[in-house]
Amino acid sequence: MSEKEISVKDLNRLQKKASQNAVKLDKAMGLTYLVVRRNKLIQIEPDGKETVLGKSESGTRRVEKKNITLKL
Repeated sequence: MSEKEISVKDLNRLQKKASQNAVKLDKAMGLTYLVVRRNKLIQIEPDGKETVLGKSESGTRRVEKKNITLKL
């Protein structure tokens, strides 16, 4: 197994890009998807209708580390 260090800034950028791509794909396929906004779990329909399903269990977490080691 190899290891690679990645900065938190790069990891956040990659996660955001992956999330945006997943939302685009879900919309193109006509699927609903879930997001967490202001500690609420929200289901978004393909037509844009939003339904609050409840309070999220985990919410948003901040990572304090500068670098993270990934094992590939």
